[in-house]
Formats: sequence, structure tokens, C-alpha cells
Amino acid sequence: MGPNGGFSYFVFKKLYEKRQFSKLLRLGEEFQEELSAFLKHHQDLLWLHEIFLHQFSLASGTLHALALSQDDCSIPEAGEGEYAEHSSLITTLADRKRLLNLAKISAITGKNSDFETKVKRIEADLKILKIQEEIMQVLHANEEKQYNEQQLLHPEELIELCLKADNPELALCAFDVFAWTSSSFRRSHRSLLKECWKNAADQDDWGLLHQAYRDEGWSDEETLRQLRDTLLFQASSRCYGPLAETFEEGFEEVLPLRKEDSEATTLKEVDFSVEAILMQHKDFPDAGKLMLLAIMLGSGQDDTKPEGDLSPLE
Repeated sequence: MGPNGGFSYFVFKKLYEKRQFSKLLRLGEEFQEELSAFLKHHQDLLWLHEIFLHQFSLASGTLHALALSQDDCSIPEAGEGEYAEHSSLITTLADRKRLLNLAKISAITGKNSDFETKVKRIEADLKILKIQEEIMQVLHANEEKQYNEQQLLHPEELIELCLKADNPELALCAFDVFAWTSSSFRRSHRSLLKECWKNAADQDDWGLLHQAYRDEGWSDEETLRQLRDTLLFQASSRCYGPLAETFEEGFEEVLPLRKEDSEATTLKEVDFSVEAILMQHKDFPDAGKLMLLAIMLGSGQDDTKPEGDLSPLE
């Protein structure tokens, strides 16, 4: 009989519909392969059976996928019947974090050849969940519009929320989300990353900063103090600084800081760098040197203190 036929499948289906999960899983002691096939469509229980079989790496993958599944597909349909309706295994972000932590433990226990990479990916997803919680807290505190804080949002949705909020804290959070996605995500969303840098530049009044620098004759120390408070400095430190962390390759592989660092392969990409993005800012003609100094100092690539008219950047 096929996977949807036979007496064992009939028994499994009835027990699942009646939510008699412990009885169902105990049958896995005798009908291991049959129950594995049945639970492929019920991943809310599959990971428990995989752990019983000491298939820890498989259980880790099942838990990881379950933790990141959307609410409407986290628990497959149980079918028709009196007991078909039951609550979802995942109702909060805390539930998802719990599943991710179980996935991490299972991956470490299984110790497959690529378990370290899997653990790093799980840890990155845990960080993204934490960032989502932080984003929702800021949005709830500053906006009348209410969001479903327990709904899992895709990384691009989180980043777009940060951009729409026009909030300095969330402007920086957008880079945190980018950092813990993946190299492929950053490459395929370079235009969105560009918008994040535009947004970061808009968080400070660079025209006013430049005017104050001129009128007040800032010392080297005062210039550095003022620039450290800007979003450009903080974003550069987050993405390019010596303590910057990302999943897989760094930001410099996708969006170099300076134009001369770009390894553009097409004419369209020649000016694709943070510097090129800032050059499009309305205040760049006057405050461009301050803006560039902010990102260079933030990245730790330029330890030279500014003197006079910011000569190190000329």
C-alpha cells in the first residue's frame, strides 16, 4: 500500500485527528518507517519522532523549518472530523525562539559534518527574532498604529518598517536585520540596502552640522564627538567596523564603503558604494567631507584626526 493507504495510516490519521499524540508517537516504536512517512505532513510531531530515532540532524532541520514557518502553515490540516480543529503549535515569537533553541541543541547533538554552519544559521535567525521584538517595541511606543507583534515578518518586511518609521533607532536596526540574513539576501536586496544608507544620512541635519563646524571652529576632538553621534558613523561602525558581525561574508563584499574599493563589473555598478550613495544627498555639496569622515571613522579605516578643512579627505 502507498503512504496514504494501509491500516497503519488509518490508525495514525485517527489518532492525530483526536489529538492523541502520545499514543501516536508510541506506535513509532514498532512502526518507525510508517510513522516517519505519515509525519512528513505533520512536522509539529515529526521532530519528536526523529529524536526518538536518534536522527538529531534531521530533527534540527525540522525544528528550524517549523520555527520559521508562517502561522497559517505551521500546523498542517488535520482533516475532517470532530477533533480536526486544534490550536497552533506556534502562537508567539517566544514559541519560535523555543523551537530554534531546540533546533540548535539537536544540531549540536547530531554533529553532522556541517553542523557548525547550521548552528550559526540558527543563531542568526534567533538574532533576527530578537531584532523584530525590538522593532515592535519602538513602533508601539511611538505610533498609534498597532502591529501584530507576534506575527513572524520576513527580513525585507522588517527593513521596510524601519525605513517607514523615520526613527533613528530603527534606522540602525535595519542594518542589524541585513547583517543576520545572508550574503545572497544582501546581494539580491542591494537597492533596499541603498535606501537604508539614504535613510541613515537623513537622520541628521548635515547642513546644520557643517554650519556649526564652520561658525564655531570645532576642534579635532569636538569634530569627532559630533560625528560619533551621527547615524552615518554608527551605521558604518555596525557594518564595516572592526567589531562588525554578519552571517557569511561582510557588507564590503556587497556594498564597498568607498568608490575606490568597488570592484564594479558593469557601468551601472561603477558608483555603487556608500560614498556614491552619499554623494546624491542634498547636503553633500557643502557637508560631504564631514559625511565621508563620519563613515571612515565609524569603520575604523581612518584613524587620522581632522585638521583645518578636513584635509585628510581632500
